[in-house]
Amino acid sequence: MRTLAPLLRGTVQGFIVVIAGLTLLSQLGVAIAPLLASAGVVGVAVGFGAQTLVKDFLTGLFLVVEDIVSVGDNVTIGESQGTVEAMTLRTIRLRAMSGTLHVFPYGEAQVIHNHTKVFSAYLFEVPVDYGADVDRALAVMTEVGASMRADPDWAPKLLDDLEVMGVDKLTASEVVLKARFRTPPREQWKVGREYNRRLKSAFDAAGIASPFT
Repeated sequence: MRTLAPLLRGTVQGFIVVIAGLTLLSQLGVAIAPLLASAGVVGVAVGFGAQTLVKDFLTGLFLVVEDIVSVGDNVTIGESQGTVEAMTLRTIRLRAMSGTLHVFPYGEAQVIHNHTKVFSAYLFEVPVDYGADVDRALAVMTEVGASMRADPDWAPKLLDDLEVMGVDKLTASEVVLKARFRTPPREQWKVGREYNRRLKSAFDAAGIASPFT
């Protein structure tokens, strides 16, 4: 409703203004039929000159109809990321974490990365030292994930168990372990921060060193 209401309101207001104007002219004795015929010709001419506006409107219409993005979603458009604050007849507006408002005509929002549609996920890339016991590190990651699943404060924010993917890559200075939590939309950052906090404490207790110590 937060997405559709502004669009419907703008459409209805425009329709009311046109009908009211025509009704007023009719009451003043102005012949409306010739005006409508002229308006059709003018509309064709304006349509050719306003193709960008038409493209923006139609693109926005399909975004809403296909339920690709809605007000409140966290998305990335181009190099800008933020929460969709409003969708008008012609533009989509993102509010970044810094407070900056990014305004995009729909025609320029050709590729939208929606981070909060249906479900979200937080991907962990955990670096450990080459001298660390990798199997033990993976076991600790699993244990920390299980402790969060068992925590009644965090269980509702987790859709399933921690998915530990294993050793993702070997660099010149570190072994990178990868895991993932799936969460309800917009909960992934809270979950990620809490898991990282717990994992740091668990690694310290287990003597698992980072590559920077």
